Amino acid sequence: MTTILVIDDDTKLATFFCNALALNDFATLQAATGLEGMQLAQQHQPQLIVCNINLPDISGYDVLERLRSHTITTAIPVIMVTDHGTPETFRCSMAQGADDYLTKPIDLPDFLQAVRTQLTKREQLAQYFAQAFQTSPPASPASPIKSPYEQLTSPTNLTELEIQLEQLKQSPGSSLWVIQLRNYSDLCADYGHVLGQLVLQTMEQQLRQWQEREQDWGLDSALCLTLAYVGRDRFAVFFRASEPPTQADSKAAWDTAMVNLQTELQQPMVINNHRLVPDIHIEAMVHPDLAQLKTLDSSPIGAALDGPSLSLAERLRRAIQGDELQLYFQPQVDLSSGQIVGAEALVRWYTPEENQILPIQFIPVAEENGLMLPLGEWIIETALRQLTHWQKKQFSAISMALNLSSYQLRSSDFIHRLMAMVKATSISPVMIDLELPERLILEDLSQAKSLLAELSKRGFSPAIDDFSFSSLSHLPDLPVNILKLDKCFVRNLHQNTNNQVIVKAIMDIARSLNISTIANGVETARELSVLKQLKCHSMQGYLFSPALSAQDFETLLLESTKRSPNRRPGLPHPRPLTMGVTSR
Repeated sequence: MTTILVIDDDTKLATFFCNALALNDFATLQAATGLEGMQLAQQHQPQLIVCNINLPDISGYDVLERLRSHTITTAIPVIMVTDHGTPETFRCSMAQGADDYLTKPIDLPDFLQAVRTQLTKREQLAQYFAQAFQTSPPASPASPIKSPYEQLTSPTNLTELEIQLEQLKQSPGSSLWVIQLRNYSDLCADYGHVLGQLVLQTMEQQLRQWQEREQDWGLDSALCLTLAYVGRDRFAVFFRASEPPTQADSKAAWDTAMVNLQTELQQPMVINNHRLVPDIHIEAMVHPDLAQLKTLDSSPIGAALDGPSLSLAERLRRAIQGDELQLYFQPQVDLSSGQIVGAEALVRWYTPEENQILPIQFIPVAEENGLMLPLGEWIIETALRQLTHWQKKQFSAISMALNLSSYQLRSSDFIHRLMAMVKATSISPVMIDLELPERLILEDLSQAKSLLAELSKRGFSPAIDDFSFSSLSHLPDLPVNILKLDKCFVRNLHQNTNNQVIVKAIMDIARSLNISTIANGVETARELSVLKQLKCHSMQGYLFSPALSAQDFETLLLESTKRSPNRRPGLPHPRPLTMGVTSR
């Protein structure tokens, strides 16, 4: 039977959790302190842990850190629980290795769904172990999973390495390479701690294969004595030359071999349906000891991150964590009243030197380096905080349009993270339009239907972005509230009679299905005139306004209110009455 450990000093809540789990055929363990929870975790090795951040003895973060530092508990999924859901506590929990995050008051269906999601993910990872590393698959999600760290280098190799480090100090023909996975923490924060370990294990497999291919080293007189995993995100490879180097180009040969290995390790890998790109740094160390290898954050490896060769991926990772990214907002305008009814959130990146890096430059980098999920969450968090600010300023009916990516479409816990952010800002899902590009819907129609239905069930307004004629036949079966017309149909609409026929058909079908329509990319008064004739609900584009900073957008709202003092922006929003509960 699957065993779940609940660590919480709130006896009533812990009992509530345990009773609910017992009714769903889970065995439970209960601890009121962090130290007691750690002891139970090591004794019983449960399949899942639910832990409160605020505990009477040590914090939940400390519990999480200790769980991840012990081999027998490092792979156990952990769901963190907190009284105060803020983006900071969420990020801290995920960075420490949490797998999910719940904010009180906790909805029972959400809690049980989070539990099942983590157990399902655990089973999928176990199957991945079986396929990738030829281990026996577990019989059920309750079966114990061997920690990936247990399959990494044994302590014996660390002992051998320490002996060889002493020899290195006296032998001019030896070399030690330290290999660091620099985006390990980010991978754990984005995809979970267990997947981060899988990346390390895959790296070790690659290193061992490389270790066996002596002809690929490019080192005629080198012998690889030891490969060792030295902790967290680092491996060490020890070489001793069979004879002291005498040629002038010896260093060049070592450098070439290092570059070849780094190139090989940085090739994208697919783990559990996630395409990941490792950020690898290799350094040859002189007179190191084992303690140095484990604390390289202050070494040249860490210093290299601040150098001029900093990659765009690493700069973007820092920009997400810092203050370089900004949201701009393009107004959406109701065509019958001329009032602003919503805003589409668009990300912009301005460096400290006030240079702009265009989305067309950094979005592909985010996709290739596993940064789309954290970038998407930063956009959602920032947009929701801005919407909260506008609501406090009495712009209560302005909606916020947010673009979803394929990574969010395929993420098993996206809904839970989204709900946590919505609850933290007290924004009603009714005022949030979630746009999914038509091409993504057609690529995975079944998955898209499931996500759109779940979003609609929770009160959001699902939208199809860049809508053309391609998905029209599926429209009656898609639980969407808004169609956003592709700008290719809008451009020069007054001159293109074929497009007028297509747009009219789209408008008629949308009206019959009680779906709102927005025309994107409206740039001329003639285009606008035709859209009004075809009874499109609303528009956005340069004809009315480009995307604006939050302050400029707010100024525009105020000016709109002054022009029509008896009508607040947002009131005439053309939302279907069935929004959020549609049965389609």
